[in-house]
Amino acid sequence: MYLLKYKMTIFLMTVFAYSNVLGEELKLWAGSATTDITPEVGMEIPGGFKKNISDGVHDPLEVNALVFKLGENVLALLSVDALALPYDILQTARNKLGNQTILNPQNIVVSASHTHCGGPICSVFSSERNPSYCALVVDKIVEAIRMACENLKEAKISITLGELNGVAFNRRFYMKNGKVVTHPGKGNPDIIHPAGPEDNQIISMFVVDETGKPISILVNYTLHATVLGGRKFSADYIHYLRAFLRKQWDAPIPIVFMNGACGDVTQVDNRNPNESEFGEVWAKRIGELLGTEVYSQFLWANFFVPQTLTMKTQVLDINFRDFSSYRITAEIGLGSGGEDIYSREIELLDEMKKKMKTLKVEICAVRIGDLAIISNPTEMFCRLGIDIKKSSPAKFTVISELTNGYTGYCPTPEAFSEGGYEIRTARSSCMEPEAGIKIVQVSRSLLAQLFSESQ
Repeated sequence: MYLLKYKMTIFLMTVFAYSNVLGEELKLWAGSATTDITPEVGMEIPGGFKKNISDGVHDPLEVNALVFKLGENVLALLSVDALALPYDILQTARNKLGNQTILNPQNIVVSASHTHCGGPICSVFSSERNPSYCALVVDKIVEAIRMACENLKEAKISITLGELNGVAFNRRFYMKNGKVVTHPGKGNPDIIHPAGPEDNQIISMFVVDETGKPISILVNYTLHATVLGGRKFSADYIHYLRAFLRKQWDAPIPIVFMNGACGDVTQVDNRNPNESEFGEVWAKRIGELLGTEVYSQFLWANFFVPQTLTMKTQVLDINFRDFSSYRITAEIGLGSGGEDIYSREIELLDEMKKKMKTLKVEICAVRIGDLAIISNPTEMFCRLGIDIKKSSPAKFTVISELTNGYTGYCPTPEAFSEGGYEIRTARSSCMEPEAGIKIVQVSRSLLAQLFSESQ
């Protein structure tokens, strides 16, 4: 009888201990870091049709990294102040990272902010990438990840949703002649209506340590970084966003900025003939308006430890479009003229197509509690991003374009018959018309898998 009671006691103690392990909440660990990727003055600034040689530095270009660890799962979220991030740079960074940290090199999501005042990291139109600068960016990505992994702290997060209206506008318009024009000119009397939406959501994720001190912030907004212009290196309005938030906390907090599906979204209100939304005043205005909204979200934030940290990735093979069938020209607006540039682009694309039969499009889906981050390497049209959000099972869904590679504009299928700058065939716009639908479908599938699996 005594032996039976003893065995029963041991059994119950074992069950109780095991149930405690199963029911125990996991601890979240987070680390962050910032590295400087400001190029040497005199290097090119890509993003326009013609060469733009820098003559100074307006503000530093940065890599900002945020690393999470929950249980055995570790992943890194990064933003790079760059026009785009070619896939080979991502792969080189992964290879160089190797086993230096606790992080699997495949578990990194690196987003380009899309500043048009960045360094020579990609070849587009008349601009050419600079190999030494590309090597610097690779090294600084690896360094930022390594530093973030080395300063992990016990952490909590808060995820918030806000809006900033009256700043972002769709830049494609239906015109009275039946055509669609990109940037038809401010106050053009032939404008009928925008040909697409804008997305005014701001999604923020605040990461703090046990004392409530910020470790990092992730900010997601949908707007081309084409405000500042000029010949000086700059992160554009994102610089002012970071400066504003860092001033509130009086600390150089790493801030990961992920641009949304802004392929056809601009700061220019083409229906307003009065003001020109370019230059330092406007960049500061937009960055600080965005920062004000983000900071107000922080003041009302409720912090918790998420119990889910997962990531899924799928690489699509996207076909090149038929270059002969999509030699669209634009009579007015952005993309009009420049026939010599576009002719050269077709020649370069023909050479590119011989070397690579398809374009590699890496789609990443991340789940952090109720937050989903779904990324792609394109300049995605806003409507496609909104379609992904509408079908997402997550409470909060971040669309992060120009992430983990660069494959150019991703228009809606109907845009190919409508025309406009974004459809003109070039290295910056060469995917098949069905690419957008394929990317949306895979994005939905990955999100469904992340949020249907038992945790």
